[in-house]
Amino acid sequence: MTEKVIGASRDQVRGRTGRRRVIGASIAVLVAAVAVLWIVGRLPGAPMRAGPLEGTNFENLRARIRPGDTGMLWGSLVLHNPTRDDIVLDKVSLADNPQKIKPSAGPYIWDETRVALLDTGAVSGYQMPLPSTWKLPVKHPVEGFTIPPQDDDGSVEVLYEFPAPETATTVKGISVRYRTAGMIYRKTFDVTLTMCAVADPEPCDQG
Repeated sequence: MTEKVIGASRDQVRGRTGRRRVIGASIAVLVAAVAVLWIVGRLPGAPMRAGPLEGTNFENLRARIRPGDTGMLWGSLVLHNPTRDDIVLDKVSLADNPQKIKPSAGPYIWDETRVALLDTGAVSGYQMPLPSTWKLPVKHPVEGFTIPPQDDDGSVEVLYEFPAPETATTVKGISVRYRTAGMIYRKTFDVTLTMCAVADPEPCDQG
């Protein structure tokens, strides 16, 4: 005669309880890990804060392209690291480029040596070709460029080179993605360049 046991033994109950605790702990660890990745900006789609990086804001440059000019050097964005940690740049991009103008070079970085070489903190904007008398700083790639902690007057410069446009062309804002102290940030700086072609000078006569 077969005897049927209804219900689970004490060992079985303890085993199931233990498994539930392990699963619960694993889920808690996973949720915590995802939360950390979300906070530091390492998950796709995670919102990125602007962070501590300082730079030029509210500069609106209008520049005429003259006959014989091959393009424009744009260096309005100057970056400064006010923190005690290195800031490492990941990516620099144009925030708004409605005419889809393609840079002929850049973005790239001029470091602090530019001040002594050019006797200026920023070129802002300058028609190309550049004067042959200029002693140009080294062009550093953006990705991986490290900005160490700087004094109040320390900075680096972000530069683009654009070909001479056929009509008036405007680019608005430069976005910088960077990391420091284990966090990833993205900040967009409010700098604008309008290049007025020889055949389309009117936008540079406004305001």
